[in-house]
Amino acid sequence: MKTVAEAFGTRRDALRLGGIGLASAAVDGFMPRRVSAGSNVTPRGNARNVLFYEINGAISHLESWDFKETAGTPDDLAVTKHREGLYLSEKLFPNFKQHIDKFAILRTLLSHEEVHFRGQTYVQTGRPLNLAFASEIPAIGSVVAMELESRRGSNDTFPTYMSFNLEKAFPGALSTGFLDPRFSVVDINPEIAGQGSSLSEAALDLVDERWQLLARLREAQRGRVAGFERRMSSYENFYDAAHQLLTDQRWTQAFEITAKDRERYGDTDVATSCILARNMLATDAGTRYVHICHPGWDHHKYIWDHSKETNHYKLCAEFDRAFSALVGDLATMASPTNPHQSVLDETLVVAMSEFGRTPGALNNLHGRDHYNKVYPALFGGAGVEPGLILGETDADGAECLETGWHRKEQPRIENVVATMYSALGIDWSKKVHDTPSKRTYAYVDELGAPGWIPTDEISSIYG
Repeated sequence: MKTVAEAFGTRRDALRLGGIGLASAAVDGFMPRRVSAGSNVTPRGNARNVLFYEINGAISHLESWDFKETAGTPDDLAVTKHREGLYLSEKLFPNFKQHIDKFAILRTLLSHEEVHFRGQTYVQTGRPLNLAFASEIPAIGSVVAMELESRRGSNDTFPTYMSFNLEKAFPGALSTGFLDPRFSVVDINPEIAGQGSSLSEAALDLVDERWQLLARLREAQRGRVAGFERRMSSYENFYDAAHQLLTDQRWTQAFEITAKDRERYGDTDVATSCILARNMLATDAGTRYVHICHPGWDHHKYIWDHSKETNHYKLCAEFDRAFSALVGDLATMASPTNPHQSVLDETLVVAMSEFGRTPGALNNLHGRDHYNKVYPALFGGAGVEPGLILGETDADGAECLETGWHRKEQPRIENVVATMYSALGIDWSKKVHDTPSKRTYAYVDELGAPGWIPTDEISSIYG
């Protein structure tokens, strides 16, 4: 009999290229029972998928989607007027300028946070970090996975919630909190994924043989572990999910990357992430919430210095090539369920950072620091009105002059989360009352850091 190592070689497990967001997950298999709707909201249900592109570390809004000429603006950006109200750097975004009109740009987001760990936790969970019960808070994608579980069909073997490169975020890929671990993220390491994940026939035979052995062991141990039923069922769910993926040819096919793809998207980790995200949505095997993490944007020094190994020129080039190719492909690929629509038509795409960067002159290290008072987000697909510019900032990009929606308060990440839930047909006003700690968990929390905040979706992106 072949050993595992002999059968699998250097690719002995198709799941080794990713990780499960299990840290601090409630492995008791908790499922909410007492759930109420907090207000009279009507989810749109206009999207089958959500793709969230996190510009992790914070792009400078002043040189991107809310261009302002300041003392810190480099003189080689070749900025031109793209259309009324929108100036764009030809140097930084030569490809994305062809796609930016597919998006609504909201320029006036406000964050409660101004440090990366807290800000990136806020992005993943939709609420400011509170250490008193942080381990109980699920990631947004895990809430989506729970809510959409009843919609999964017999051919939906892929995880509902998948991410790419979230291990590079400061908090990593966050867990399911109080929710059952089966709603966890599968986070893919793009560097390893780029090597492929195909299994040989010998490996598949060995998987089948050992799966049957595991089934017999489970049955033999059923009585002994009866007292741990919910805990054991949680782990068995992961075994079942892994077995489904290992034996589903669509999974290995989704990791196939052609030379032509590499040429268009680039040969970077974020390029691989975008290619695989496209493949997951195109396969239509159950993945509905995709989170792409593009790390490295934290340029407190030498932000526009060509001589440095990392700078905004380099990161913008990665974004421009990979994100543009992704959007272009989604816009031209036919929907698996409606031949009259594209995948982009049924996917809400959101691209944003955790905050912005300081306006005005560069700091003494020739960089820009953290800035949370105004920063932008891009929204596209799924009925979003293309070409909208929402909200207005002052001449320095430092203060909000007009919020960009029906509220006088600036929109926050909570409102982005409400928008994503609404697009997927999820009632974002829901509250869970029977959490393990007995604290009420609101899908979108109306009690923000400064007190009460609006929890509306950002309906203005739809015109």
